[in-house]
Amino acid sequence: MPIQLEPHSAPSKKILRQEWLAAPLLFFASALILSLVYLQHSWPGKWIGGAKPLSWNGAALAMNKGQGYSDQDKLVIKALTDQGIAVASLSPPAFQAENYSTILWAVSGATPSVEMEFLWRTADNRVFVRPLVWAANTLEPLEIAEDENWRGQIIDLAIIVKGTLAAPILVNGVSLESASLPGALPNMVKKWFALDRWQGTSINFVDGDAIDKNVPPVLAIAAIILLALALNLILTITKVIPLNIAMLWGMVFLGWFILDIRWQANLFQQLELTHQQFAGKTWEGKHLAAEDGALFDFMKKVKAKLPPATSRILYFSDDAYSRGKGAYHLYPHNVLARNDLPLASQIKTGDYIALFAKKSVKYDRSHQLLMWGDGQSIKVDLLFLAEGNALFKVR
Repeated sequence: MPIQLEPHSAPSKKILRQEWLAAPLLFFASALILSLVYLQHSWPGKWIGGAKPLSWNGAALAMNKGQGYSDQDKLVIKALTDQGIAVASLSPPAFQAENYSTILWAVSGATPSVEMEFLWRTADNRVFVRPLVWAANTLEPLEIAEDENWRGQIIDLAIIVKGTLAAPILVNGVSLESASLPGALPNMVKKWFALDRWQGTSINFVDGDAIDKNVPPVLAIAAIILLALALNLILTITKVIPLNIAMLWGMVFLGWFILDIRWQANLFQQLELTHQQFAGKTWEGKHLAAEDGALFDFMKKVKAKLPPATSRILYFSDDAYSRGKGAYHLYPHNVLARNDLPLASQIKTGDYIALFAKKSVKYDRSHQLLMWGDGQSIKVDLLFLAEGNALFKVR
């Protein structure tokens, strides 16, 4: 007896293929719907038309206060003024503020002891300032379209650095995103794939600090999956497609897969950066190449000047991280790490005083006096001075 094929086997396969095709279609349709809703709710600029984005590399900026120099396409801010400030400015061809909605400063090398601000000057010579937020080794984009002072013709841009420099700051560039959606959309998409540098939690997930925090990736994918499931339920109730539990799990898997692909891409980017930074270097070279390499180099020089005896070392820095890590490098010496210098009467002859990224302390070479606070001073010998950091021995 010949084997008979079931008459509906071929159509059944076709229906099955259509069901599985519906899973990614529903997923991406949900992504499109939610994207349009988000843009309608939050996009402050025009949907069509508008000016092209503007961008300049760091070398286009000039130092107005503080010390710095251009290095290839970057501006290196090397030192602040005695008042603890540096200003680097740019005078581009005048443009209309209303045509641009977001300011992006590409800066690296800053520490928590540094604050930054964005300054702009209008054609009627009015100056305004907005703070810049530092997160995950980068400056967050400054959404400025809703600022009532971001109006009229702009003739000057500047970045202000305040605080204490533990190491030079690199200004790689500045760009302005167009207030029109077509002009800004490529940059918006690029943010989703921006590198998230290593943090304490990076072993488990991407924190999303390099992109717009209003829409973190996990929350966005979760919303897309929920909407796709809701659309699938509606189509099932209306009998457009049959209920298929495997297809529902397929949409969940697709969302998870997209998040994991992004995490893996971020991992490989970080691996390449880590390889460039540390590969082939000695133990000492790796420390010097790290983000706190300037601190390690300073402590290495300090230890070379210290006697083997357990003399007391008074170590002062305005940066909490530099205080803790610097004290660690000085062990097993007798180290006292603080933010502010004590009264001169509490410092003993033979003590060593190390200053790293410390402001409001002055050294008078002619009288060999270390001066701070409200008239406090003490006689010292300068053992070495480099990049504004110093080691003294109390007489």
